[in-house]
Amino acid sequence: MVKKLLKHEAKYYARTLIIIEAVIFALALFTRLLLFFEFDSIVYYILQGSSYAMFALAAYAALIMTFIVSIVRFYKNLFSNEGYLSFTLPVSTNQHLFAKLLSAVVYSVIVFVSVIAATLITISGDILNEAVKAGVYLLKNLLAELPKGGTMHIVLYVIEFVVIMLLSVISSYLLYYCFIAIGQTAKKNRILLSVGCYFIYSAATQAIGTFFSIAMSIAEPYIPYEAIERFIEAHPFAFFHIIFISLIVWSIIMTVVFYFVVQRIISRKLNLE
Repeated sequence: MVKKLLKHEAKYYARTLIIIEAVIFALALFTRLLLFFEFDSIVYYILQGSSYAMFALAAYAALIMTFIVSIVRFYKNLFSNEGYLSFTLPVSTNQHLFAKLLSAVVYSVIVFVSVIAATLITISGDILNEAVKAGVYLLKNLLAELPKGGTMHIVLYVIEFVVIMLLSVISSYLLYYCFIAIGQTAKKNRILLSVGCYFIYSAATQAIGTFFSIAMSIAEPYIPYEAIERFIEAHPFAFFHIIFISLIVWSIIMTVVFYFVVQRIISRKLNLE
């Protein structure tokens, strides 16, 4: 049954994905084709600048729309009138969440990769060639100066960074799922409560950040900066691994917390009336 859910989600996202892909790649190709017909005129430069601006705006809009479409899909399919049909299916809450979350993440990754590919099309040619040459040159020099085993650490950094990005996307979706789920526990003004939860969460995170900043400034005389600097100098690779792994662990904790809240509300406090 999960396969059927994923297939249904894929069909839903494909309708918007085709439109997004068509727009960004059409603008990318148009911008690239303009470079083949260079004219020394103000009209040409205005047209070229406008095409770059339109592509940048379309790429940004595509990324934003991806997130909005995924959130709206979660809300409509589970908490609107469609929810009556969705929850009559022989599917558990965890399976519903898994299908929604996996589809949204895959959809986001596809759009992100498409935006990168379209960007490469717009700058292909001499600019891209020079950028690639410069990148290869810098990478060779960096790898040549790394100590023994340094290349493996770089590979691990890349893997850790990708894991952090994926976990960030997952936790971001689950966070907004939480806002929506909490809002649906109200009898009236459910969307208003969801929006209120967002602002409360934002205010709370800012307050916590401010608190820690003040606490760090107060505790600054007691922080052993010299010992930390000696550790970084002696174990530079380990220091960055500690940072990345700490971020991964924190992201996993937040993901589990958000998932538990959403799953708990849907399982025990679902209100479609």
